[in-house]
Amino acid sequence: MASSQNALLTDSVQSSDAEAQQPRQGIVLEFDRLGYVIKGKTILHDVSGRAEGGEMLAVMGPSGAGKSTILDILAKRAHATSGTVTVNGDANPDMRSLASYVEQSDALLGVLTVQETIRFAARLSVDWSTPSSVVHLRVASVISELGLTDVVHNRIGNAVQRGISGGQKRRVTIGSALVAMPRILLLDEPTSGLDSRTSREVLLAIKNVARMHGMLVIASIHQPNWQTISLFDRLLLLAQGRTMYFGPTNRLDVFLAEGLDQPVPKHANPTDHALDIVTTDFIVDPGKRSKHVSVLADKWLAYLSAHPPDRVLECWNSEKGLLLHGRGDHALRHISNGVLDDCYKTALLMERNALNYSRNLLAYGVRLGMYLGMGVLLATVWVNLAQTAAKVNDRLSVHFFSVAFLGFMSVAGIPAFLEERQVFVRERQNGLYGPGPYVLANSIVTLPYLFICALLFAVLCYWSIGLNPGAEQFFRFLGVLFMAVYVAESQSTLVAAVIPIFVAALAIASFWNGFWMCVGGYFIRAVNLPRFWYYWAHFIDYQTYAFDLLVYNDFHGITLDCATESDGSCFCDYPSSLITKGQCSLAGDDVLVALGIRGIDFKLYAVILLLIALFYRTLLYIVLVLKKR
Repeated sequence: MASSQNALLTDSVQSSDAEAQQPRQGIVLEFDRLGYVIKGKTILHDVSGRAEGGEMLAVMGPSGAGKSTILDILAKRAHATSGTVTVNGDANPDMRSLASYVEQSDALLGVLTVQETIRFAARLSVDWSTPSSVVHLRVASVISELGLTDVVHNRIGNAVQRGISGGQKRRVTIGSALVAMPRILLLDEPTSGLDSRTSREVLLAIKNVARMHGMLVIASIHQPNWQTISLFDRLLLLAQGRTMYFGPTNRLDVFLAEGLDQPVPKHANPTDHALDIVTTDFIVDPGKRSKHVSVLADKWLAYLSAHPPDRVLECWNSEKGLLLHGRGDHALRHISNGVLDDCYKTALLMERNALNYSRNLLAYGVRLGMYLGMGVLLATVWVNLAQTAAKVNDRLSVHFFSVAFLGFMSVAGIPAFLEERQVFVRERQNGLYGPGPYVLANSIVTLPYLFICALLFAVLCYWSIGLNPGAEQFFRFLGVLFMAVYVAESQSTLVAAVIPIFVAALAIASFWNGFWMCVGGYFIRAVNLPRFWYYWAHFIDYQTYAFDLLVYNDFHGITLDCATESDGSCFCDYPSSLITKGQCSLAGDDVLVALGIRGIDFKLYAVILLLIALFYRTLLYIVLVLKKR
């Protein structure tokens, strides 16, 4: 079965490469004397190495050795303080188009199945014109090779719904990167959460694909058994950011015996023995720790000088000026991102978002239930408001509560957005798409779900309360409410993008909504607001415009009965222009005059609401452009 899947995968990649009208060429990655210092602490010190397509390079070392840091530098996610990284001689390679990076954490959408997750990753990694058969073959091959066939239709799982195991999630994350067929695959602790047998099988599958398609694999790995580490062609052993060994994996035991005079005990794992030697965690004296590592590093340099690498290995020691050149430069194929490609990626993201939102209770399911409950609550508490002047303040409360509560509940979508954002960050850093398609897809797919929430609320409470009757007034009420909810959603999304920590984002978004309530003109009339707040906060508050529009829509053109006193006089809660005409009534427009909103332009206010939403969405795009992690 595995061989047939490999054949399918070969066919799929050949088809994909044929579209590029050029073959995949050999790839050589070299890093020379890499140094990395942060806040005065040296993380890497003159680390050098080399690897070619079709090979697997393991990066090992105790905790804090700099394993993840060197992967970040190779992926161009961090900038080395010193040294260079070249790909086929190019000192400025476009790693986003060449490499896929699998981090330690699994950033996945919990409501998608294993097959859906890997299929979307495959579709996002290819050109818009790539045949669907190519994608299908890639997905089927990767699922089979990674041993995910039995859970192919299982959902990943999230906080609400249990899904696949942690080890299976790890394999799905690896599969999402592997299915893109990158030239370079970087893996940070790919075997975490996997048992020894599964770890070996997963790495063996990666090795087979790497050999078959000339893919270069570099993986940090903690402490594997010998069967697992022997799958790697080369080993880079680090301690406190310094090189302890770099060479063929199967020559490690020779170096330990000849270079360090510490031969591997019988039946012992050479990598375990090497880690025992270089680990300094239990040396109390910092000076002794540093000295121990320096001695080992010097012994490695001395051994390398005495045993120059052959041309098959082509490794180097730049500290001694020893460098054996590779096979020469090769032209690199870069992925082009045109308008058609952006449209294709946007459509794919819209499809995935729609699937996610329709299943994810944390996205809109919870809010739909809350809007349903609050619609019933308003319909029963404010039921059949009398068309009298005494009920004016009650009607105002309905409009304020509708805008404020529905807007406030936008914070309930923050957990779903943060999950989605993690996936976006991973896929964006791997070069699948940029902030533009993501923001556009999110902005569009959100619309129908929020509209359903607003519609459900409006249908439940509008006529039960007894607001301004008529279809036109109802649809205006619904439209204004929907726009207000969309602005609030955009605001909460922006906060979560700036502060991608759930508790902090929830606190800031809640405070922001509370602030808008204070300056909106309901609790204290706008004309009575302190001038400092009135001249800026009041006029950029989306609740100001939504509340005014709802009030205008309800009161414009209606007449409310006033109370008749015992002496026969007429009493209205607001100044009435109808009393002078002999009517004991209050015109709804008189209420609007008293509130200072009689002369508003309904269309203008609606456009302002739309502009505020666009402003927040633009800010979201800018934040995602600037905030890359």
